Amino acid sequence: MSNLQLQQSTKAFSVGTVGDLTDFAGKAFIKDTLQTTGVEVSLGTLAAGEAVPFRHHHRENEEVYLLISGEGVLTLDGEDIHVASGSIVRVSPAVSRQLRNTGTSPLLHVCIQAKAGSLDHYTMNDGVLEED
Repeated sequence: MSNLQLQQSTKAFSVGTVGDLTDFAGKAFIKDTLQTTGVEVSLGTLAAGEAVPFRHHHRENEEVYLLISGEGVLTLDGEDIHVASGSIVRVSPAVSRQLRNTGTSPLLHVCIQAKAGSLDHYTMNDGVLEED
C-alpha cells in the first residue's frame, strides 16, 4: 500500500496507516490525512538505482531524514553523503538536497520538516507530567 489511510479521527487525535512497511512503495505525506498543523512528515521509497527526480531547498523549513532501510547518497550543496539504514540527517532550509538509492534493495526513508528555529527553550519544556 502506498497511500496513507485514515483509521480514526477525533478533534484531539488522528490515526492512520500505510500498512506493512516492508510492502510500502511510493510517497505518502501525512498532513492532509492526519491534519497536522505544525509539522510535515513523509514516508518514501526509492527503488535500486532510483533518485528523487529533482534537487530542492526550502524557504523556512529544515528537514530531518531517517533512513529505515537500504542505502544511498544524499547530495547536500553538491557534497555526496553516504546514508544507510539508521542514518539520521538534519538539513537546513537553504541547503540544496537530493536523495538517490545506490544500493540493490529499496531505500525506505522518513522525512520530517518543520519551521527552522521553532524549537526553543519553551518548546523543550512543553511536556506536562500528569498524575495517575
